Amino acid sequence: MSNEITGRPSIIIFISIVAGILLFRYVGLIFIPLLCLAIVFLFIKERLSLVIMIILLSAWWTARNYEIYMDSVEQIREISNSVVTVNCRVKGMSKYGLMVNHLKINDRKYYGTLEVRLRDGEYQYGDNLYITGKIYENKALDIDKRQFQERLIGTLYPEEIRTLSKPEFSLMRALYSVRSRIKDRVPHNLSGEERELTMAMVLGISENLPYETYKSFKVTGLIHTLVVSGAQVSIITSAIIPFLSGLWLSIIFPLVILYALITGLEISVIRASIMMGINILARIIYEDYDPPSSLAFSGMVILIFDPLALFGSSFQLSFLATFSLICISPYLKIRRLEFIMPTITVQGVLAPLLLYKNGSLPLISFPINVIVSPLISLLTIGGFILSISTFTFPFITYLISIIIKPIAYLLLRIVAFGNSITYDIRYNPSIIELVSMYIIIGGLIYIGYTRLHKNDK
Repeated sequence: MSNEITGRPSIIIFISIVAGILLFRYVGLIFIPLLCLAIVFLFIKERLSLVIMIILLSAWWTARNYEIYMDSVEQIREISNSVVTVNCRVKGMSKYGLMVNHLKINDRKYYGTLEVRLRDGEYQYGDNLYITGKIYENKALDIDKRQFQERLIGTLYPEEIRTLSKPEFSLMRALYSVRSRIKDRVPHNLSGEERELTMAMVLGISENLPYETYKSFKVTGLIHTLVVSGAQVSIITSAIIPFLSGLWLSIIFPLVILYALITGLEISVIRASIMMGINILARIIYEDYDPPSSLAFSGMVILIFDPLALFGSSFQLSFLATFSLICISPYLKIRRLEFIMPTITVQGVLAPLLLYKNGSLPLISFPINVIVSPLISLLTIGGFILSISTFTFPFITYLISIIIKPIAYLLLRIVAFGNSITYDIRYNPSIIELVSMYIIIGGLIYIGYTRLHKNDK
């Protein structure tokens, strides 16, 4: 096992970065001791010295990001519940209005994001706005919460909004317009629920998804399918790769990048895009592709730009699920169960983390994930083809919608049935109990592996 890790530099660097990030709260205590230790080992074992330096730099960089954000939150707290003037730029849309950054509040610059509560408005990505309104601080400061991960520093209830300027050209603005255009052109022979489900799974547009649908998917443990994730990138590219070879594979690079941008650059999509890019490059230059190293490299890239992403659910679930698929599932092959073992492995490995995060675990999620996995893959591929067809003739789009309609209908009916019989495990494990669960799971996996391969030489 140690040789497997030491032979992969990207894994060593990734583990070192993660260790440093976990220690960021103690950077003031460990900085001098670790620096001295790194200098000592520089003359004894250079690699160990490099690892210590990476840990040290990661801890400092994480602490720096955390302090900048908390300083902005503290400054907002001072002016909370007062009327302010804000110069800002539209970053994106949320369920409740706009997300804006590049903030200048009362002529003072702030780091972070504001949520502007709006019922309507024709504002788009990149618009520079002048807003007058009442501001309130963000009180959800737990490091693993969505508000923290998005660097939300407050909420603004506008009284007046003026558009100062619009960018002459913005790639993200154009891509968001394309996304809206696709949704508007989806035929109405799909019911509203089927259309919203397809758009949520393929393009990440979930603002108009019916609450009952959202609730059913959440209760049955399928909530992850309602957002664009790395799974969609893998499904779509895996469907394209068999038709390409050699340099033609390079066509996938811009497609993956555009798809990541148009769906909002979610962490799981970035992870999958980086891994797929490395995979395609390896195919083009006829080199071996090493999934664990690729996973570690994608983690390095994400954490360098946003070290606090490590504490978010999106990062943890995406990387843990991918790790179980590429490092555990291939070694747990049971005859006649090969087709469901990846799904079972992922569900089993994620279960303790989901219980820790949510305080509950729907038991129906295990069998229902196995049942709907093929439908999700078919709907993802069909929805992607449907999205592309909206730029062709309407009758082509209509024909494709007829094909995917029964898939979406069946998926919704299965989820509704699962919702009617679901039963939850309700428990809030501590961090020590969470670690203990994973030690037990690791032991069970090892026992299973040795039993399955006991006759191997």
